[in-house]
Amino acid sequence: METVKVLQVISNLENGGAQEVVRTLVKNLAAKNCLPVVCTFKDGPIRRGIEELGIDVEVIDLPRRSVVAFPLFVIDMVRICLALAELIRKYDIDIVQTHLSGSINFLTLILPYITNLHAVLWTFHSVNFLPSESKVSRFHWLLKPKRYVHRLMYRVSSQSVCRLIAVSNQVRESMIERIGPVEEKITVICNGVDVARYQHPVDRDHVRQELGFDPEARLLITVGTLKREKGHRYLLEAGTEIVCQHPDTYFMFVGDGKLQSELRAQADAYGLSGRVRFLGTRQDVDQLLAVSDIFVLPSLWEGMSMALLEAMAAAKPIVATAVSGTRQVVIHDETGLLVPAGDASGLTQAVVTLLSEPARARAMGEAARQRVKEHFSMEKQAAEYLALYGQVMEDGDRMAAEVNKGYA
Repeated sequence: METVKVLQVISNLENGGAQEVVRTLVKNLAAKNCLPVVCTFKDGPIRRGIEELGIDVEVIDLPRRSVVAFPLFVIDMVRICLALAELIRKYDIDIVQTHLSGSINFLTLILPYITNLHAVLWTFHSVNFLPSESKVSRFHWLLKPKRYVHRLMYRVSSQSVCRLIAVSNQVRESMIERIGPVEEKITVICNGVDVARYQHPVDRDHVRQELGFDPEARLLITVGTLKREKGHRYLLEAGTEIVCQHPDTYFMFVGDGKLQSELRAQADAYGLSGRVRFLGTRQDVDQLLAVSDIFVLPSLWEGMSMALLEAMAAAKPIVATAVSGTRQVVIHDETGLLVPAGDASGLTQAVVTLLSEPARARAMGEAARQRVKEHFSMEKQAAEYLALYGQVMEDGDRMAAEVNKGYA
């Protein structure tokens, strides 16, 4: 296959799972027969990590006004479309792949008609991909009609998009449920992680000392944006009983978000203020995982959590909720323990079990690392994407040949 040029379009480059998927993916694509370029509409800290790989990042810093101001909304969409078309011509792009792009997904379908673009791919990172309340914070009355319109547009537009990519089997099921009978369009490509990054030796006592923890403390870590769907409140609710049974236990919450003040207040109310450390966004998650004992993912839903894959690559035993994506990654009682979503008592029991049985916990951690190596490595992810790119390029060439034959 000739070198294929792919424009990865993502809504923003803030710290997040989908953003880390893009960073990891382009790193591996660049090492193979592919030339990736990243385009975003909002700059962020992930940009630096991508550019350090020698990969171009383009920021389209244009206004995106609400559909309430419809004439201005249309003008904004036209300007964004023209800006994307300019990038496609600049880099001679073959394929556009979108991530977290919402309404921009529909806009990309115009691009093959005004450029030499071969194909458009949409990537779905969550089972809940329709507009959320945060997208209509000023106009709550718009949520239901906006979701309805998006569902309708996805159903119609899915006939024109080349491929729909789901990051887990459960995301695929959600797409079929919400969009319609689009099974033939969907390709499942699971997220992948850089396993080697989480195997470097770390001075455990030194890192713990810098964090202010005793070398013998039991450390639980959770990594994720502080938002409701991540379920932090249930881990805090479980925390009181966990500490009661294991008084040397502490919690590290890694990530920022709008719920930080609320979660701090909840920790205080449960008497955990000295036990829970809100560490914010960190660039040394690999070291934090290395010095932790158990990784907890109390989410209410997921697509396929990159934080979970990273924790497994670091050989951490897992306590997680049995939600979409996670069920595909964690094997209950082998690589971790799964509990129902929103079940604080279930989290308590699972954590206490692993704290009480350290040998079992270590065995689960090693099994977790092996599972990620075999099924969720970044090399496997990149290979599957390259195969898909090759397939859509061949399909595009075949269709073009048939069209030309018809005119002959």
